[in-house]
Amino acid sequence: MSAALAYLPFALLSGLFASLASVFAKLFTDTRTDAAIQWICSASQLYAGLDLCANQGDNVLLLVVRGTCFALIFGCNALMWTLFTKALNKATSSVQVTVVNSAINFCATAILGNVVFGEPLALQWWGGASLIVTGTLLMTRAQSNASEQEKTKTE
Repeated sequence: MSAALAYLPFALLSGLFASLASVFAKLFTDTRTDAAIQWICSASQLYAGLDLCANQGDNVLLLVVRGTCFALIFGCNALMWTLFTKALNKATSSVQVTVVNSAINFCATAILGNVVFGEPLALQWWGGASLIVTGTLLMTRAQSNASEQEKTKTE
């Protein structure tokens, strides 16, 4: 990988961790988490003979799952900011990092929302996301052209 693209893996991963933080935030507050806990309790009793939810155990299990999601929100955000900062250090322009981070965040959030929560991925959503990314790319191109013109003026 060339030195000009050394920021790319860090920017990609930072966008992915940003979207994962969103997923864990939704899992932390979503009512489907309660339903998943109930399913885990009945499956463990049916298949393994373990009664995980006896004596208010489902509340304990729910607290453990929600506490884990809460911790993962902060963990993913910490990783996202660490990787984003590393990408900024390696990139020639902060706009490059922001574009890649935003594009990955949009796409990963949409895919994870569909897979984990069953949210629909309408064509209108993809159209809007692509317009946002395209606009950001156009601003990036304009900024790089302006900086090149400024360099030639000073020389």
